[in-house]
Amino acid sequence: MKGLKILIADDHKLVRTGIRFTIESSNAKGTLAKFDEASNGYEALQLATVNEYDIILMDINMPEMDGIAATHEILKNTPNKNIIAISMHDEEYQVRKMIEAGARGYLLKNTGPEILNAAIQTVIRGGQYFSNEVAVKLMHIAGKRESSEPLTRSSQKIPLSKREQEILTMIANELTNEEIAEKLSLSKRTVDTHRQNMINKLQVKNTAGLIKYAIQNNLI
Repeated sequence: MKGLKILIADDHKLVRTGIRFTIESSNAKGTLAKFDEASNGYEALQLATVNEYDIILMDINMPEMDGIAATHEILKNTPNKNIIAISMHDEEYQVRKMIEAGARGYLLKNTGPEILNAAIQTVIRGGQYFSNEVAVKLMHIAGKRESSEPLTRSSQKIPLSKREQEILTMIANELTNEEIAEKLSLSKRTVDTHRQNMINKLQVKNTAGLIKYAIQNNLI
């Protein structure tokens, strides 16, 4: 996190302080990240208009202006901003609206420090990052869109083994690695390895990328 400038937008000071502490504590030698804070979407918009930020961490339900509207307005004026939603809600409506507004990540507030840090690093490098729970919501949203359009199987041969396709289908159906291991009589480490191999093979960033691939190739 060294040298980053981060805006934290949340209407609860305790939450803002907790997020800041989490990021600062991620580096054992101390981080040189600089922080600004906003207590509502309007303040976030004002700050983002006059400052450059590497990352904006945006709550959704805030007074004055909510995080969805703030994200839309910020990216309308400066489309190169990196915004990650951090919310206690994972309703499909909010996930869809936040992604449509331009957020490049979506995490729940019960997310662990390692996930928050991974999300920030991934988005800074140009990727997208969604927590597992949100990835499942995206799968449902994508599934609804797919069902409203003619289904066409990808002409490209699926570069996954039969076992990998089996595990991917279970991942897309919300099974944990432990549950998958039990169903297939494998060790959890073996399932972990298969998951990482699929991420590497398909050149995706995370579980959301795997689920998107499963939908596109009619594996679910």
